[in-house]
Amino acid sequence: MKLTNLALCAALGATLVSAPAFAQEITLKASHNANADEPYGVGMRKMAEILEEKSGGKASIEVYDNATLGDEMESIQGTQIGTVDIAVTANSTLANFVPDLSVFSLPFLFNDAAQMDRALSDPEVLAEIDAALDAQGFHLLSVFSAGTRHIMTKKPIESLDDMAGLKIRTMQNPAHVDTFNAFGANATPIAYTELYGAIETGVVDGAEAANTNFYSQKFYEVAPDWAVVGWLELVAPVIMGKAAYEALPEDVQAALDEAGLEAGKAERATYLASDNARFEDLEKAGVNITHPDVEAFRAAAAPVQQKYLETDTQKKIFEMLKSVE
Repeated sequence: MKLTNLALCAALGATLVSAPAFAQEITLKASHNANADEPYGVGMRKMAEILEEKSGGKASIEVYDNATLGDEMESIQGTQIGTVDIAVTANSTLANFVPDLSVFSLPFLFNDAAQMDRALSDPEVLAEIDAALDAQGFHLLSVFSAGTRHIMTKKPIESLDDMAGLKIRTMQNPAHVDTFNAFGANATPIAYTELYGAIETGVVDGAEAANTNFYSQKFYEVAPDWAVVGWLELVAPVIMGKAAYEALPEDVQAALDEAGLEAGKAERATYLASDNARFEDLEKAGVNITHPDVEAFRAAAAPVQQKYLETDTQKKIFEMLKSVE
């Protein structure tokens, strides 16, 4: 029997997931919303490759790109009902199900992408994140990167003082809004699809973004100044439903966890390389790149970090992430 919806099998009862049922191939469906050749796709195919190798061909992953199995919210829900086995999702979406993970929305949670990679490769840190997910019925396989965020504007940002009074588009996230207000700007949450026009017409003076979407969406045409501050490292957890994971044989669980750890490292390296390559593209496009004093931005954002550390779990994850050098 070829198993594709393990959570559903688990729900149907232990008889469907007994040892004999796993004597043949286990196929897991994995969903993400990016193109196959983008970092998410690269990471998931790496996970599939490692799982097949470490399980001796006993388990495999079918990767569905471009939200074929649904958007991020639908994919998370899919892991609960069995239509999806593995989902890559923006942390902000997953935090609706696991509020403790909102800690990843905090400004300057990581020193930089390299420190983030070390922290998210630490088994103890990952175990603590997994415990928060486990309490809500999920299992953590990995944490992917979704890019380092900087600031685009219509005028150069040479220092924190230059942020004063600027209308800056942010995501509709309270911590993000408070962060940019703390920078001295007027945070303005608007839909991402409206951003280009909003900058062009002066509804906002700029926005925060990663190198990749700043370049790919050609925002530099209307906001030609790019302040490199790295105020946020966006993450994308890779999850399974807890019931689906626990329905797997122990050796497949172990292989899948190892595959997730290695795939996370590969995806983060891929994203960082892609992100860095965009700097050259931006320079060629005539973007004015500035490097204001990041420490001033960190100091301004420090109260926001403390404001949103509300639970013991959030505080523990925060301290563990910070403790990795």
